[in-house]
Amino acid sequence: MVQSSKQVLAIAAVLAVVQAHPQGSFQFGSINSAWAVKRTLYNLDDISDQDRKDKLTQGHKDAVTIAAKALEKMDDDKYKPTLEYWFGKEHTDDDSVKKIKGVFKNFVGDNTDGTGSETNGKTTIYNDDYWVPTDKEIKEGDGKTPFCSLKNKDGKTGAAYFKRFKDGAAIHFCDKVFDRANLDTLKADNCAKIGDQVSTKKWTKNFIGANVLHEFMHNPRIGRDGVLKNIRDFAYDAYQCHQLAIDSDVEKRKTTIINADTYVWYALDIAFQEICSKQFSEPRDERGDDDSASDSDSPDSSPETDDPTNGACDCTESGCTLDSRACCANNSCKPFED
Repeated sequence: MVQSSKQVLAIAAVLAVVQAHPQGSFQFGSINSAWAVKRTLYNLDDISDQDRKDKLTQGHKDAVTIAAKALEKMDDDKYKPTLEYWFGKEHTDDDSVKKIKGVFKNFVGDNTDGTGSETNGKTTIYNDDYWVPTDKEIKEGDGKTPFCSLKNKDGKTGAAYFKRFKDGAAIHFCDKVFDRANLDTLKADNCAKIGDQVSTKKWTKNFIGANVLHEFMHNPRIGRDGVLKNIRDFAYDAYQCHQLAIDSDVEKRKTTIINADTYVWYALDIAFQEICSKQFSEPRDERGDDDSASDSDSPDSSPETDDPTNGACDCTESGCTLDSRACCANNSCKPFED
């Protein structure tokens, strides 16, 4: 009887899943695929510090959770205004929505069978600050100073970057990122740390998962394969990203769909409304705050050098390279638009 009881309990543990209830309590129920995502983590072999490795692991899981929730809910009527708020009225058509979904799908993977994106596992996180930008790559670059040590005119530094390294997709996170919180910390005490307003300081500059999600948008196998153009950095932070979406210049408004932080803010807006069961007031410009935790506005990728084959199918007779386009195996690469 003891053995049978143990077996019953074991089976129950496997079949049951604890889901976060909107009011902060917990309930047992069936698996919601957008929350119970089996993740394909990025390669952390180069990270020797276990504490940092743990934070990066959780940061990746949190980023997938946030993106998965946006992907699950973006068709709901409730969030139709959210799409226009961040991407602008030019990108509410079916074709744009399909592309935006494609970007998130490339990151999250196929949730219907519980798998994560294989592309994530083909991206390596490096411990060393290996990118030394030139002034042709970013305006602060001097060809001598590593990215994380570069300061803009306001004395601010960057947080992370996506940059090919050792012939593969790669990301480096600057030291400041490891002081940032995970999702469980943010949503504790009825989302006390998230607050009641969309905030750059409280959200993206206090959440490592947001940094992870941003950098993956620059991965051409995720961003470019989804939207058919390189995803760049036209605007950072909540306030500036929304201003880009309502800019009087239509050509500037159109760039929201290829702006990395726009995807981050759109996903966070939806996910935090779901997690915290409330709506948030609009963001304000926090750049002038004395205690601002904002990062440098310098671009944190260099698309022209990140993808040396310009999106071509990176295949040989022995197969595709690790970060090659997913569609190249059957030689049906979709033409890019940039």
